[in-house]
Amino acid sequence: MAAMALFSTYTRADDNIANCEIVVQQAIEADPEQEGKQIEGIAQIATFIPAADFIFSVFDAEEGHMTEIDDKPIRAVMCVRSSVIPTEFDFKIIRTDVPFYLSPDFDATNSGLLAVSKAKDGYVYDYVGPDLPDDDIALLKLRMKRLNKKETHHED
Repeated sequence: MAAMALFSTYTRADDNIANCEIVVQQAIEADPEQEGKQIEGIAQIATFIPAADFIFSVFDAEEGHMTEIDDKPIRAVMCVRSSVIPTEFDFKIIRTDVPFYLSPDFDATNSGLLAVSKAKDGYVYDYVGPDLPDDDIALLKLRMKRLNKKETHHED
């Protein structure tokens, strides 16, 4: 039993696409009684789908990548990782300009969460959670610098 727990922890900690999902949203259809009436905001429902097909579309030899599922736009890529620091493998996914999120546990209130998105002057990150060790902060800054340099030079 202990061996299974160790294996499970190791698998979860592995930084791969197996622990990634894409988020698609769709509007909830209005109640027929509300039809024709002004409704404040439109309620949305999010669906979480394994990201393998999206990620494969990013890395295949074809031009472009998936942008929607069943006519619903892909709104985010969320990956469970042991570290919130994006890998260089993630650069190509991030460069799709779909918001990219990393967390050891998206459901835990005390878990770190890193978001990477495109801004006017390049890619930026936002981190919330426990303080990161100095080495992680340095690595994050280095990776963001490299990500933005690749963006500037259009390297893959």
